[in-house]
Amino acid sequence: MTLPANLPSYPRGKAMADGDVLADLCEELFSTEGSITAAAGGTQAAARLLNNAVNVVTTVASAADSVKLPTAKKGRRIYIDNSGANSMQVFGSGTDTINAVATATGVAQAAGVCAMYVCMDITAAGVGQWQRILSA
Repeated sequence: MTLPANLPSYPRGKAMADGDVLADLCEELFSTEGSITAAAGGTQAAARLLNNAVNVVTTVASAADSVKLPTAKKGRRIYIDNSGANSMQVFGSGTDTINAVATATGVAQAAGVCAMYVCMDITAAGVGQWQRILSA
């Protein structure tokens, strides 16, 4: 089950929450995947879609091999660890931007660098605006 664009509002106090929504929320917040291979080609269209909250990319065979963030949801956080041998390109989905860089361009994430991508807002036109925080 996919999380709704806006989580339902629950009244404060003791009450039963929708178990499907809670399970999906936990999946989105705590899911992990390791041993990811960045896709060859270095384009948004060819990029490997990341579906988890924590993603460890272990294979970046050539500079600019690529990965793509999931669909933007305001407040969504995606952690990416580039443990590969080369710099990789990270793209948004659709027309989403990362640090105001057009999604067709993407941003480079160097080998050995971890980054947290946070969707800060979604414009009226439906464009997700991601911000990236890099490790040292």
